Amino acid sequence: MALRAEALLILAIFFGALLLGYIKRIRFDRWLILPAVALTWMAIVTITSTNPALSALRFAAGAATFIVFVATLRTAEGGRAFLLLLVLPLGAAAVNAVVDILEELNLWMPFPETPQLSHHLQCYAFIGNPNEVGSYLAVAALACLAAAIADDERRIVFGIAAAVLASGVVASQTLTALIALVAGTFVLFALRSWKHAVGVAVIALLAVVCVPPLRTRALYITHSFRSGDYNGLVSDRLAPYVSALMMTADHPLAGVGPGAFEWNYYVYKERAEQRYPPLQKAWNRGMNFGEVHNDHLQVLAEAGVPGYGIFVAFAAMLGSISVGGVPAGERAPQRFALLLALPLAVLWLVLSLAQFPLESTAVRMLIVHFAALCVAWRP
Repeated sequence: MALRAEALLILAIFFGALLLGYIKRIRFDRWLILPAVALTWMAIVTITSTNPALSALRFAAGAATFIVFVATLRTAEGGRAFLLLLVLPLGAAAVNAVVDILEELNLWMPFPETPQLSHHLQCYAFIGNPNEVGSYLAVAALACLAAAIADDERRIVFGIAAAVLASGVVASQTLTALIALVAGTFVLFALRSWKHAVGVAVIALLAVVCVPPLRTRALYITHSFRSGDYNGLVSDRLAPYVSALMMTADHPLAGVGPGAFEWNYYVYKERAEQRYPPLQKAWNRGMNFGEVHNDHLQVLAEAGVPGYGIFVAFAAMLGSISVGGVPAGERAPQRFALLLALPLAVLWLVLSLAQFPLESTAVRMLIVHFAALCVAWRP
């Protein structure tokens, strides 16, 4: 609701400025072609959706996201508002990181606890659930690290903030978010020095070994793989994964429609259980998955193969900004864009393997915000 309200306010300001003559002309930007293609394809698959009314709500969210992306891009052009556009989202993320750490340590719970749920599941700061917290903080931590390297004057401040945000990712115990952050950080340092990149990998390995919750998760995954428990290997999400693949097989061109995965899930879940009988013994068999928990598969299922092609093209377009490295003499905004673009694309793709950043407004809009900054501040 807040996102749609923001988009409507942006449109009102834009058309008001246009009518009053403050905007003389609308400039074409080739970097908006792919987002426009994505929104057009989203409109098409909404019309052909298995549940058009449900898909229309997702299309509205997509349109709002597009509007905010364009507004952020225009606001940041030429390196304008460099510090403001970084401090506001990163400051909000740092607050959530501190609150999440305090919750996990059981030092402060801002909301009343529910006895039926474990303590960890109720540690979600001001966002939603531990997985969303981890994904959200991973994006913020990577961007903050890029800012620390790009901005010589504020390197210490951004560096401390990056450490706090990374600690929040660890506290969330979201293994996929941690892996995505490590992957993005590895690429970030590889753009500068392969030796530093190897150091990042070693530190990440030590974190998994030394932090008990992460070590437990890693051992559980290893045991599931060796025992052939593939449902346990993917945290009991094999049923939605298989269902999404079946939806793609039945609707390869246009998918089942944006947001329509949950509408079709039970029909395909029963077919998946017939094809793979071990799924009938899953503890969460009675649950209706609203999301696949894998955006690669969800985009395929809901938008078809062309939609997934657009998804990959987005990541490739963003990553291409970093091609060529960081030339000497660039200003802080340009260095930030060159340093963050490819690592952010890698983090997004890795995070999408076992999470759903596109479906979570908080995570999606943070990715969109920093992607827009990379495009606006590119040399």
